[in-house]
Amino acid sequence: MRLEKDVELLDGLPVAHIKSLSAVVCADLHLGYEGVMADRGIFLPKANLRKIKASLEKAVRETRASTIIVDGDIKNEFSKVHVEEFNELHELVNFAREKLNIERLILIKGNHDNFVDRLKAPFKIEVYRQEARIGGYSFFHGEELPGKNTDDFLFMGHLHPAIALYDKLGVKEKLKCFLYGALKDKRKIVILPAMNYYSEGVEVNMSEVKDVAPVFERMLDVDSMRAFCIGEGETLDFGTIGDLKKIF
Repeated sequence: MRLEKDVELLDGLPVAHIKSLSAVVCADLHLGYEGVMADRGIFLPKANLRKIKASLEKAVRETRASTIIVDGDIKNEFSKVHVEEFNELHELVNFAREKLNIERLILIKGNHDNFVDRLKAPFKIEVYRQEARIGGYSFFHGEELPGKNTDDFLFMGHLHPAIALYDKLGVKEKLKCFLYGALKDKRKIVILPAMNYYSEGVEVNMSEVKDVAPVFERMLDVDSMRAFCIGEGETLDFGTIGDLKKIF
């Protein structure tokens, strides 16, 4: 689904494509998730990395992109680099370079990405703190406000946006979604869904999200944004968050 001449959302995937950069963009992978949760006594099937690799492979095959941009939270643990995070990051980097022929791997650090800097040299990853400007686009994770480059098109992670739907019996289902709109200064912005398989997401049509990231308090009206929900093999325009709040 094309948002702009140069920007499209890939059908059925939590991935955007920027044609002029030959780049696919994703956020919030939270690698090592199952290992971190196991240390806390919660045991999950090891599905996250497998699903991420499958999505990236499909995205790169469709677009022939040469760059992968991760807009924050490539890992999960706050206080250290967990062994599972290291192993999965190593596996993902090798997969991207050797199987997908990716030339550039770019990470904008998120709040979970402490200690990633020490891995950028051995893994040959470009690492930026909180924000990176590349070819007229600004990528920031969301804990800090973006810079004031008025012409930039913005990409943000961190929120894990999703839409909650209810059937007649009151059974709830969540759909991950992209949010697309503009800041109060008119800059266009896409908020990316979480790539993490186990993250259901924040129900942006059911709750206030201004406390999640400062951008919502000062620069962005989430109700005016359009939700593009990820379905099985397709991505659908669900209209504005404000309209969805009136329905559900």
